[in-house]
Amino acid sequence: MSTIFFSYSHVDENLRDRLETHLSSLRRQGIISSWHDQQITAGTGLGEAIDNHLNAADIILLLVSPDFIDSDYCHAQEMRLALERH
Repeated sequence: MSTIFFSYSHVDENLRDRLETHLSSLRRQGIISSWHDQQITAGTGLGEAIDNHLNAADIILLLVSPDFIDSDYCHAQEMRLALERH
């Protein structure tokens, strides 16, 4: 099973949800699992959880939009780490 990490601007959360819906048949078949920051539980360090899942992901999807480009965190943290892994 391949793990997908979604990197996106929170402004685009509805688009991420729609993409997950499109991928649901692959999830049901056990081909993929996905993770995004809305799955972080209370008391868990945000940066540490994101870094751990980003480093463990088989596939990193950057949902690039104007809001993604405008986000310092998406650009400086998630996109940088994804490019380093590439």
